[in-house]
Amino acid sequence: MKIKYVINKAEAKRKGYEKHSSGTYLKKSVLDKYYECGYLDLPNSKHSAEERKNAGEKLAHDYFLAHYNNVKSPILHVHIIPTTGSAGQDAALFYQERYLKAVQCIPHEFWPYVRQVCVEDKELTGEQSFPKQSLKNKNSVYYQKMLLNLGLDRLLEFYAKKIKKSS
Repeated sequence: MKIKYVINKAEAKRKGYEKHSSGTYLKKSVLDKYYECGYLDLPNSKHSAEERKNAGEKLAHDYFLAHYNNVKSPILHVHIIPTTGSAGQDAALFYQERYLKAVQCIPHEFWPYVRQVCVEDKELTGEQSFPKQSLKNKNSVYYQKMLLNLGLDRLLEFYAKKIKKSS
């Protein structure tokens, strides 16, 4: 038995869904929210916020196509690759290798924040020992977002090297 949940447009927008060009409503990723709020912008940086967002999406894409998570990501449109036969295994191995190499290029200080936002699709929260609205907690969240940006910069440089090698 399949249960369908129907919500109205206002409720969908409140929950973070936006209308896609196909007419369906898709939930925005945390990375998209951070991009729209301007959190991925750094002053005096050689990389743009859009480049950082694309690098984070590429990492999530590699993670899901590597079949680390057997559930299709609700935030990404991934091409279905065959999971049987040598073609599907070769493709999964390719994405596994690329994902692991991308993870290795990110310093361990930045990795927890990149993983939380890009792969787990969870928002950054401050220290749990501080009250949520306190200045210390807000500073902690700001610090985490800066480390996220620095990690995305390293990821961006990794994917840029991969593109240069293939061309």
